[in-house]
Amino acid sequence: MALSPELQAVANNVDRDGWTKVYVQKDPANPNSRLLFTVTVGMQEKFGLPELVIFGLNPETADGMVHNVAAKLVNEKTWTGEALSMDGVLNEADVELRPVHPEHLGEVGAINIMIRRETGRPPLGGMIQVFWPGDDGRFPWDPESTDEFRDQPRLDISWKKAGP
Repeated sequence: MALSPELQAVANNVDRDGWTKVYVQKDPANPNSRLLFTVTVGMQEKFGLPELVIFGLNPETADGMVHNVAAKLVNEKTWTGEALSMDGVLNEADVELRPVHPEHLGEVGAINIMIRRETGRPPLGGMIQVFWPGDDGRFPWDPESTDEFRDQPRLDISWKKAGP
């Protein structure tokens, strides 16, 4: 199975630059469609880090955040696989990085999985979700948060209900 022209362009960017970003829109055929999330492809091989995913931000803000987070992770070598608070990434607000739960990798990592499979790259090893604070300055897991976080699903936890 060959890559679609859109995914081939992503693979070509990774070949050329070592890594890239992909903006996933609600309606890919409409350039003005709402941006759902931004995901990296190639950070695993280039930097030895999990791929990043950010939800609910416009392309310009997401672009800056991806570059700032990637630079800090590469330069400071701070990723241990545990939740990590990071400042100086999004204006004056801190962000928090958390590993994506394995049950969500098939969906949010689909672009990575397809490109890796079709180009002979190593399998996707994991992803990091970059969380930003809501309008109230709190994160989705804070019980005192008043923000509904519709644009930031929590992929750091399982969504499966516990058995009986």
